[in-house]
Amino acid sequence: MAAEQNLEEQILQSAEKLFIENGFAGTSTTDIAKKVGCNQALVHYYFRTKENLFLHIFTKKLEQACSILIEPLSNIETDFYDKLRYVVSVYFDFMDSNPGLPFFVLNELIGNSERLSYVYKFFMSNSVRANLYGTIDSIVQKEVAKGTIRPITTVNLVLNVISLTVFNFLTLPIYDKLSGASEQERRLFMAERKEEIITLIIRGLKK
Repeated sequence: MAAEQNLEEQILQSAEKLFIENGFAGTSTTDIAKKVGCNQALVHYYFRTKENLFLHIFTKKLEQACSILIEPLSNIETDFYDKLRYVVSVYFDFMDSNPGLPFFVLNELIGNSERLSYVYKFFMSNSVRANLYGTIDSIVQKEVAKGTIRPITTVNLVLNVISLTVFNFLTLPIYDKLSGASEQERRLFMAERKEEIITLIIRGLKK
């Protein structure tokens, strides 16, 4: 059983890497099997089709992204700005550990109505995930009413966080190409970018 679970995870990890590097159309189940070092039939045994494998990988990433937000949002004792700083920080770190994800989403999900429908149904199938936006909205509107933050709609705040973070990773290949930075310099730059994004969001909320 453990060996089977390990092989299944190897298939997922290899497929994710190939999908991000080569795109969905540019990756075959044969490529995935070769990278894993297994028979192509085993890829089909675990996931049946390449499309199923793709959706499994994407929904797993979505679940991870949601899970990192649920705990800090549910802690009602935390100061709003501390909560926001933590949420933006862990979201940035999640993207930093998955730097190819924005391109993956733009290239393979946006514009594909069937995949978007599948992802939406997956998101709504779990009550905690489905209520996530409502939880955020409740927190934001309470802080607006208290005068802690300026009047802002929740959707605008969420889009500010997503756009500032995601755009950072969409343009990162340009930075890497033009700067010639070492790995240490790159890590320092990313740490600075994270703090800059947090500062911009927090300052933009204060009256």
